[in-house]
Parts: sequence; structure tokens; C-alpha cells
Amino acid sequence: MVLRFECYHCLHCCFFSTPVDYPVVLREEVNRLKDLASKRGILLNFIQVTSDFYLWIIDGFCPFYDLRRRRCTIHELKPISCKMFPLLINIETGEVSVSSACDWVAGHIDELMNIGDSISNVFQNEFRVALNLFRRIKA
Repeated sequence: MVLRFECYHCLHCCFFSTPVDYPVVLREEVNRLKDLASKRGILLNFIQVTSDFYLWIIDGFCPFYDLRRRRCTIHELKPISCKMFPLLINIETGEVSVSSACDWVAGHIDELMNIGDSISNVFQNEFRVALNLFRRIKA
């Protein structure tokens, strides 16, 4: 059987309780998110981390998350860090890791620990997004 990631819509990727959990967004995403938020009367906060990256300060659920439907209300426009979750990028080292906060990951942790380099096959779409992010940064 081929292991493939499947989002369970478990809430964990859209809930933030500590600064280490905050999503990292690109400079151009900050402006897009602020525009989307202003149309809904929402104020967003960001902290610049590097010339390319900002930390999106969220305390609790993402303001674009529909808790009742368990869905993102800006799915097509959401930031790259959201599109690649449960993959995480350390912006200082460039290392990619898998979030254990994701219910699917937690349920498949033993299998994931034994697959080695084929992680890109398990998280095909998310890995593609991460690669595109690396390409954008290096350009």
C-alpha cells in the first residue's frame, strides 16, 4: 500500500497557541492577507523576520478559518505555509520537517519514520509547494 497524506480537517493546522506555531508568510502575502482581512473588518499583525519572511501573529484560530465547516474561507488565496502544511520549513536552516500537530501525521508516525527519502511521495502536493517556495527564495 502506498502511503499518501490526506487532510482530516482536524483543526490543528489553523489554531495557534504559541509564537513557535505562528505561520511564516512572504512579503507579498502580507499585503494580500491584509487586503482580504480589511474587507472583513479584521486587523492582522505581522513581524518581519527576514527581508523575505514575516511571522503572522495569530492567537487562537486563524481569522479566515470557518470553525463550523472546518474549512479555510480563503483556500485559493491562502499563504504558502498553509498550502504546504503539514510540511514546515525552518527559514533559518532551510530544513523541511513534518508537523506532529497534524492528526494524520500522528496516526501514521510509525510509517513515516520508516519511509526515509520517499517523504516527497507521501506529501506530493505539499512538497511541490515547498520546492516552489525554495525556487522563489533562491531567484
